[in-house]
Amino acid sequence: MSPKGKKKPESFEERLARLEELVVRLEAGNLPLESAVASFEEGMALAKGLAASLDNAEKRIETLLVADDGRVTKEPFDFEPADEAAGESGDDGGEEEEPV
Repeated sequence: MSPKGKKKPESFEERLARLEELVVRLEAGNLPLESAVASFEEGMALAKGLAASLDNAEKRIETLLVADDGRVTKEPFDFEPADEAAGESGDDGGEEEEPV
């Protein structure tokens, strides 16, 4: 028996796409006030939920490290934004790829 009217929870990517859609609509500046406020409220709720999802995912990520003696240990994932990592690596004179 399949429940009708039950909506499958949206994925992170679907919620992010919806937030991007709302931002574009709001930035266009041609919405009536009530629609703009409703879109802003929806966008803020989406942003809060997306941030919570990212925080939860970051807490779950662990990096496995193999020590010199062969032991495998777990350490919390240490996130370093790509632009900070690139600044520390030095300039090798080659072309850098832009993140997608």
